[in-house]
Amino acid sequence: MSYTPRIGDYGVVRTSGVFGKLIRLGTSSPDNHAVIYIGNGLLVEATPHGVKINSIDEYPLIAWNQHEELTDTQREAIAAHARSLVGKPYSFITIALIVLRILGAKFLSDNKFMVWAATKEGYICSELVAECYSSAGIKLFQKPDYEVVPGDLSRRLELM
Repeated sequence: MSYTPRIGDYGVVRTSGVFGKLIRLGTSSPDNHAVIYIGNGLLVEATPHGVKINSIDEYPLIAWNQHEELTDTQREAIAAHARSLVGKPYSFITIALIVLRILGAKFLSDNKFMVWAATKEGYICSELVAECYSSAGIKLFQKPDYEVVPGDLSRRLELM
């Protein structure tokens, strides 16, 4: 039986391509991309081309967080925040920080300038999800939103 997503649900998906494979390898995850459902068959996602609205049909095999207990108010707040981020750039600096952490160069990834630059304006997909949930008062993880990777979101689904 397939799940019909509700407004505010996040989903994770496995995409093809070298970049997707590197993300899965580096984060030890079966998934490498995250999205937020905003209703009417639409989702918000952060891609290398920036934050945009896309059709849910773009990803036929999304694993949704169908067990997350959200109020209607929280769902609307998550979707509203996601829509407000459309047009923001992708954060290649955040990707660089994640790579540095994976490589064990935490002293570089925790550099105040690098953290400031990563959190200034751009987003990666999992950061977008974490921030949208935080905006509705739901802290998904005990770490900054910009440190959340798709693997974290995948593992959260497995634990639910």
